[in-house]
Amino acid sequence: MNSKYLLAILATAFVMVLLFSKDKKIKTKASAEIELTGDSEQKKILPEAKLASASSADNKPAVAVSSIEKPVLNENIQKKFAFHLKALGKCLKLTDQNVAEKTDPTVENLMSLLRSSIGDMVVQMDDWSQTEFVDQGSVRKRVRVDFDYPDGSSAVRRLSMYQINSYGMPEIVNLTADEVNNPNEAYVASLSEGNKILVEEKGSRAYFTDGEELIFSVRNGQLQSLSINKSDRSFNCFNLDEETSSCTCP
Repeated sequence: MNSKYLLAILATAFVMVLLFSKDKKIKTKASAEIELTGDSEQKKILPEAKLASASSADNKPAVAVSSIEKPVLNENIQKKFAFHLKALGKCLKLTDQNVAEKTDPTVENLMSLLRSSIGDMVVQMDDWSQTEFVDQGSVRKRVRVDFDYPDGSSAVRRLSMYQINSYGMPEIVNLTADEVNNPNEAYVASLSEGNKILVEEKGSRAYFTDGEELIFSVRNGQLQSLSINKSDRSFNCFNLDEETSSCTCP
């Protein structure tokens, strides 16, 4: 082979080796720089991302929870309920009529008075419950559950649902048979979950040792009405969570 061609081939090979070695060093250096700066850049960006995420979360509209706080009662309501409890004691001739001058209209306070005179209740059963709320579409709705006791002990639920029209009148919402007939508690709760609760009501009854029967209802955590029978006497109250409350002892 001609020495000139051989020399040219060797020179070309040498240049290619140099270029390959230089390119490898550049890539290695660039990769190292990326590894070194990548973590610090991530550390730098991460707090900003968290702040942006937090800011985005703060700007999201608040979702109302399906619960309602007990209303703050004024002294007139407390004094009037205390007056009604004293009247109840006189009407039913209870042995203990010791009542504070100001008393919240709660089931607990009522039971405390009755317990000291007629003992603890033997059984309590729910009659109905009702929740009124405004959904995410600003539609006012009402969920009602009525309880039945076909075997005398286990409750069977019957669900009904209403939409309140512009005149404040309830309009029935059609439900399937599976939804109406004995739905579980979780499903009933899900109907108002995440919405603005306006009113929560519940009606129950209790029986005591000597056959006394107490029927009562609770509205937003406060006792709203009661009717109790003892021997040949009865005592009835309405709107106990309002200043317009009234009771009778026929």
